[in-house]
Amino acid sequence: MSARGWLSDWARHLKEAGRRRRARAELRAMNDLELRDIGLGRSDIPSVLSGRFARVDRLDAPPGH
Repeated sequence: MSARGWLSDWARHLKEAGRRRRARAELRAMNDLELRDIGLGRSDIPSVLSGRFARVDRLDAPPGH
């Protein structure tokens, strides 16, 4: 990998780490009622931050899905 590619990857990684850090702080600062208003529980925060969270009660999902 070239130095330019390595630096670009490193900068992208730092930017993403900062975004996750801000999101974590914002979600943890919310009280349980605020989290529930956006369809989350406190235990959902790690899944949301890792990108693994998926809502199963989507309004546009066909019945039974």
